[in-house]
Amino acid sequence: MDTDSAHSPTNLYSQLDALVGYRFHVKQKKITQQNGLISSGSGNHQALRKGRGMVFSEVRPYQAGDDVRHIDWRVTARTQKTHTKVFIEEHERPTLLIAEQTPCLFFGTQTQLKSAQVLNITAILSWIALAENERVGGMVFNASQHKWVAPKRSTQTVLHALQQAIKCQKYLTHPGEVDPQNWQAALSQLNRVIKPGSKVFLIGDLMQLSSHSLASIQKLSKHNDIVGLHVYDPLEKSLPNQGWLSMTLSAKAPYIFKLNSARETTRIEYARAYQTQWKIAQQQFLKLKLPLFDIGCHEDPLARLIALKVIR
Repeated sequence: MDTDSAHSPTNLYSQLDALVGYRFHVKQKKITQQNGLISSGSGNHQALRKGRGMVFSEVRPYQAGDDVRHIDWRVTARTQKTHTKVFIEEHERPTLLIAEQTPCLFFGTQTQLKSAQVLNITAILSWIALAENERVGGMVFNASQHKWVAPKRSTQTVLHALQQAIKCQKYLTHPGEVDPQNWQAALSQLNRVIKPGSKVFLIGDLMQLSSHSLASIQKLSKHNDIVGLHVYDPLEKSLPNQGWLSMTLSAKAPYIFKLNSARETTRIEYARAYQTQWKIAQQQFLKLKLPLFDIGCHEDPLARLIALKVIR
């Protein structure tokens, strides 16, 4: 597929007016707080919350006027200098959408491509957070670049973020294999720019994260709420009964393999392979005490987010 022809079909790429249109479908919706799913047992801090409406930010040297009830006695004993825990009000917490737009998402057999569904989810959560008077921002990344938009309480900021995401998406011209380096680089960048106390949604494949990526997520989760949203295509979960099929891992893969989808055992093994990988991904997030949900590119993203109770 050449670049010119790839950029011409509008149904392959997200349209800004459609993403803006979600704003009028999410009125009265709210993002569900993930209070019970933050890694409170991370080891560095006894607890992340001070009570309703407050979230842990950092530990710093004690200053005159600090509440003595917030002294971190473990750090104080270790350093021999008095340290105190600092909390911020929960309503000051920004919402960050981290949207993947790599070649592994440039694929879809029903309704739309996975890359487009990622931006649908991003738009929905962005508009809901803005309607809740939250600061909204985040990052979109593909295989070669990361676009960071600092969170602000502004319609123009959301529009700018969506425009950047669409520009990033337009670099996709053919499907490709999962490259763990893409999430690894994005998460490393996120750790450098994020402020403590953010609500972060990781939206993309998330099925083959490297150990470095998981370590970055664990670091992020110490001071932020993290929710993972895995976007999939139905063909990845189950193989249709259509006889012999020629398949390849990517448009540039040097080899093609064939599967006899007419055989029930082939279809069962195919489905089992996906489920095994999905369970591994879920267990990785569960180990970090973080939620990971899946959304099909054939599903209504708003209805699915409600069903998953990510929004209400």
